[in-house]
Amino acid sequence: MKRIVFLNSCPVWGGGEKWTFTTARLLNQDPAYDIYIAAGSETELFKRAKNAGIKTEAVEIRSGISVLNPFKSKRFIDFLKKKNIDIMFLNMSQDLKFGGITGKIAGLDRIIYRRGSAIPIKNRFYNKYLLKDCVTDIIANSRATKDTILKNTSQWLSEDKITIIYNGINLSKIDKAGEEAINLHEEFKISQDKVIIANIGRLNYQKGHEFLLKAAAIIKEKRNDFVILIIGSGEREQELKKLAREYNVSNNIIFTGFRDDIYKILPGIDFLLHTARWEGFGFVIAEAMAASKPVVSTDVSNISELITDGENGFLAEAENSEDIARQTIKMIDLERDARLKMGKKGREYVENNFVLDKMNEGLKELINNFE
Repeated sequence: MKRIVFLNSCPVWGGGEKWTFTTARLLNQDPAYDIYIAAGSETELFKRAKNAGIKTEAVEIRSGISVLNPFKSKRFIDFLKKKNIDIMFLNMSQDLKFGGITGKIAGLDRIIYRRGSAIPIKNRFYNKYLLKDCVTDIIANSRATKDTILKNTSQWLSEDKITIIYNGINLSKIDKAGEEAINLHEEFKISQDKVIIANIGRLNYQKGHEFLLKAAAIIKEKRNDFVILIIGSGEREQELKKLAREYNVSNNIIFTGFRDDIYKILPGIDFLLHTARWEGFGFVIAEAMAASKPVVSTDVSNISELITDGENGFLAEAENSEDIARQTIKMIDLERDARLKMGKKGREYVENNFVLDKMNEGLKELINNFE
């Protein structure tokens, strides 16, 4: 039996936390693995792990120098040794620092860093030490992510250390939730003649919500038959609400806050609008496609690995509100049957490339290819 811990210190719920939870729960169903999730005790990930019957370990890690806190480090090393952990998965950069060093001291067989963001790794001495001497394997969640990992590190980091494993989508869960779809017109009091657009993600700098709001203002100059649900929470919430007022689009924007019923929301939208500055995989895009919804997205990082422009969605130039508005209007203008056809193609693409079983097989092959 392999004993595995997933270390994820992110304080909020997002794509990386969804991946951690989904992967840990999958492996936890296999008696060949003994699974733990190590996370902050007040995080959504920790709570979901407990509710799912996954063993947990409370680890409070903050960015900066606190990742080297000797008392926290010793406590975690003691946990790793006491539970005879063989393999540790790391998610965030602060997890890489804290988990890479503690895992090496504890003598783990495998330390696997999962890179979910297509941002180049800085060529710093500590990254060289962590990735060469502490980490045994790296998972990239897309070709774009792999390329950015190597952009500044190719002189000293072996490409063979990196394995691409795409995120897996639970199609049966999406289909089941579709049977209990939320009536968005009723819940949010949206008139039947409005096109419902969803934007889903943390309210942070990466997701580029200011470009979405400016695009909404541009669209409103031409038409007023749309509502955008901004689904998520984060540090920019008040700033973005103020910006919506300044752009005079408050009547077209609904901030829903964090929702844990996204799969029940997806059937009720007409399409997804994604305006990120960068992505690693774009989990929510694949989820919308799995729910047979077309997507308008900025053409960043790996998104073109998901969306074929004009087939299952439209691609817009990143950080360009005018182009985002143009592509969004193009989607609104499509006949309903044309949008349904796009959504169907998206579903087929997910079925062929991003199902949960494929991800599970790739992970197990990586885990077990080491004795």
